[in-house]
Amino acid sequence: MAESKQSGLFSYATRQRVANAIESPYIVHLTIAVGVLSVLVPLLWTFLTSLKTESAVYSLTYLPENPTLQPYYSALFEEGYWRALLNSVIISTTTTVLVLLLATPAGYAFSRYRFPFDSEIFILVLFSRLFPPIGLVIPFFEILGWVGLINTRAGIIIANVYLWLPLMVYILRNFFMSVPEELDESALVDGCTQFQAFKEIALPLALPGVAACGILTFLYSWREFLFALITSNTLQSMPVSVSVYKFVGDVSVSWASLSAASILAILPTVAVVVFFQRYIVSGLTSGALKG
Repeated sequence: MAESKQSGLFSYATRQRVANAIESPYIVHLTIAVGVLSVLVPLLWTFLTSLKTESAVYSLTYLPENPTLQPYYSALFEEGYWRALLNSVIISTTTTVLVLLLATPAGYAFSRYRFPFDSEIFILVLFSRLFPPIGLVIPFFEILGWVGLINTRAGIIIANVYLWLPLMVYILRNFFMSVPEELDESALVDGCTQFQAFKEIALPLALPGVAACGILTFLYSWREFLFALITSNTLQSMPVSVSVYKFVGDVSVSWASLSAASILAILPTVAVVVFFQRYIVSGLTSGALKG
């Protein structure tokens, strides 16, 4: 019995030492440093490669001996990559606007109204997004073909709205649930209509969540690849997520131009995250994921 107790105490002491070691500032800082480096090193490598000529890419030097912007010029103008950037801006911005216009009133309605089968309908909305996207590619392609939206921005926008609308409805529904319903009732007692209560009371309080959903929708739409690959094969509608593959040939890869195109594709998303980070954090931590 004493041996068993001693063994138990020793096991507890060992767990405590391990827990203390894990919580050590040195371990925490080391873990953060490893995570940051795992992200920054590939980006730095890609950036340095984008400043080399195609022949210099295969040299043994890490730093470009004669930095040049020729890969950026080649990618943007000789390969027409500027058009893909423009397509991505139009597609992502339009998708974001449509998703917010649909998800905001839908999230408010699911948080405030009780109607027959409201829970089942809400579950159905979420369930529609649980299907693996690869399983919907063929019927989606067929439908777009019937209505003549193959190789158009509109087809990709429709796909993106389908992909991200259910998630944003879920987030905004939970966010509106964190706004006291008594505020709406007070507005109704003061003579406001239900729409006025939504516009003047609930929506302003939910703006951090709406902003967070808008930013997330833009980022998700910018990087969406599968549906864009299936529905677009011309630069007239091709976004950057698909266009970068133009630099991969059958027998060779234009590494410098590919790296330049990758950096150009990353910059807008980095700018969005840097400038709107506080909206993402405040929106998601103020109630958007509660419920």
